[in-house]
Amino acid sequence: MSALRGSCMLRLFKWILIVLVLTVGYCWLDQVLPRYDVVRIVGTDTKRLDSSGFFDSEAPNVQATNTRDVRFVNTVYPSGTLRVYRNEDTDWGFPWYYKFDSGNLMAAAQSFQSSTESPKWVVIKSYGWRVTYLTMFPNVLSIRAASAPDEYVIPWMRIFVFGGLAIALIWLYFRLRRFKRERLDPMLTRIENHVSAAADAVDDHAVAVSSRATGFMARIRRWLDSWKPKNQRRYK
Repeated sequence: MSALRGSCMLRLFKWILIVLVLTVGYCWLDQVLPRYDVVRIVGTDTKRLDSSGFFDSEAPNVQATNTRDVRFVNTVYPSGTLRVYRNEDTDWGFPWYYKFDSGNLMAAAQSFQSSTESPKWVVIKSYGWRVTYLTMFPNVLSIRAASAPDEYVIPWMRIFVFGGLAIALIWLYFRLRRFKRERLDPMLTRIENHVSAAADAVDDHAVAVSSRATGFMARIRRWLDSWKPKNQRRYK
């Protein structure tokens, strides 16, 4: 019963680890791969932020030692939901979008700025997440005019990356199953047989030693019994 419970716990731990790795991998890819939004630009501005690494967080009450000016593009979805993007060069760093034209993109964003009465819808290509509590903003990669507020852009890169990874994971799964069936299981069976044979040999040796010890002790008892008077001997 305990062995069965241990096997179930091991299997559960394995699946929890697999799900955790897949979730972390998906979130990381979702954060760095580009996405497309159809929005209306309502304004642009520039803020000085603390260079705090991955989250690009702002520290309003802290004297920053390493700050940078960040351009922002303020937009609205057709549904009325607000969306704020940052506009920074990626240069040669990761993710490798090699963006060097943040100034030109700011000029394009200002040229597309429009009002509710005469909206101009644009398609913004960006990467990253918008997390309000962490002051995270997606980074603009390109801006172009949209054909309509309901235009849909097929995210080919996401399809290729996630599709390719899914195919690779499925292939790896079946390769590992085949390796386990053809190589690992026979090897484990041989090891189990060797261990079982060794255990049987140890048991047989222990029985033989016990038998010899029993015979030796019996001879000692008979020898000691021979020193007694004949009428008191246990062994005749």
